[in-house]
Amino acid sequence: MAKTLFDLIKGVTKDKIKWETLSPEDQKVWNNFIITRWFSMEMELTDAVNDFQKYSNGILTSKDYYKLLHDILPKTTFYLKYTKKKKKVDIDSQFVDLFCQHYQLGKKVIFEYITDLSKVNPNELVSVLESYGTKKEDIEKFKKQIKTLQ
Repeated sequence: MAKTLFDLIKGVTKDKIKWETLSPEDQKVWNNFIITRWFSMEMELTDAVNDFQKYSNGILTSKDYYKLLHDILPKTTFYLKYTKKKKKVDIDSQFVDLFCQHYQLGKKVIFEYITDLSKVNPNELVSVLESYGTKKEDIEKFKKQIKTLQ
């Protein structure tokens, strides 16, 4: 049975397993991009992994990149907590456009702003809608939408 991605990460760091001892199945599981992405989640390794990354994309083979990490990284255990992309904010575009206009921010930033403000002071968002003459039904609809953010 082929090793998992996490077994290979452990093989490069904690167990220090040589590439030649990996089975062909295990070698196929290795992916330079994904491994680099996981190691970048460890703050102590971020600078080093960033330097190595330029060699991982086509310059070094999987074998060579494995050997580089095997030789350079310390023999230790890392807890690599993967940072997921934040959940999509599902707010009607009419509200988003209105908040973009009011706060004079772009759509990408306004989603974060709405999410944060809905937790801290949702009444401010409602008062902005009221100041632009939004109907009561639409405000209730917006209130339901921001409840899903919390």
